[in-house]
Amino acid sequence: MLLIKWAHVRKTEDVLTIGAVNYIVACLLISPFFLSAPRALWTFEAFSTGASNGIAYFIAYFFVIFAIRWVGAASTTVISVLSILVPIGFGVFYWGEHPSLIQGVGIFLALGALSLMSGQKQTSRSAEKKPSIAPLILLIFFLLCGVSRLAQEAFRNVGGTQDEIITYNFAVFFTAAVPSVFVLFYRGKKVTKSELVFGAAMGLSNFLQTLFILEALQVYPGFIVFPVVSAGAIIFTTLIATQTLGEHLHRRSYIGIVIASISLVLIRGGW
Repeated sequence: MLLIKWAHVRKTEDVLTIGAVNYIVACLLISPFFLSAPRALWTFEAFSTGASNGIAYFIAYFFVIFAIRWVGAASTTVISVLSILVPIGFGVFYWGEHPSLIQGVGIFLALGALSLMSGQKQTSRSAEKKPSIAPLILLIFFLLCGVSRLAQEAFRNVGGTQDEIITYNFAVFFTAAVPSVFVLFYRGKKVTKSELVFGAAMGLSNFLQTLFILEALQVYPGFIVFPVVSAGAIIFTTLIATQTLGEHLHRRSYIGIVIASISLVLIRGGW
């Protein structure tokens, strides 16, 4: 989110090119590990769930571009992290996960904090006027983010092991990289050095994020992993966006950051 927002602020890089480079770089990073892994780890469960995640990643990128233009990086991150309701709901009602009372309170506070932090003022120097279809675009973005997180949760629940995380990650970024290559060729635009740097940084970030979430899901259930990751992400993104990228938040957004921090302590207390 922050890198896309930064590119919007600079107005010298093409965000579509950055997104394509992002997925290609991530695929190149995971490929050597995947190709050197035993063939026994190339399972259908890892490929299918990973490919679902990759499709959602690729499509969601086009929606996130407009979301950031209209509501800013901080509020777009809120929309993204609120999609944790999708995997948490499936985990509790379909896969039988049961949070403790303390964890339940923490999750409730985390969601409330995220709602508070969505109150961004439209005074960002790169904000644009929202068209009438903006709510639909934001809703689709929310659902795509939910699908990507659901795929990560599904990987664990269909029996994906820690060793198969390499296969899952390769499926994610290979699925997203292939159409990204076509996007670059179709547009015929030369990739600049700065776009390559932005894209590579984003690709490394996405690769590590997916890797660490999957590693965490091998140890903890989704109703712990997703709120912790999401609350941490919104705090970090909000602080950077307001301090360096010219976004301004309501006072209630800062209250939300404090509540999110408390929610992390409560969720952690139930581990």
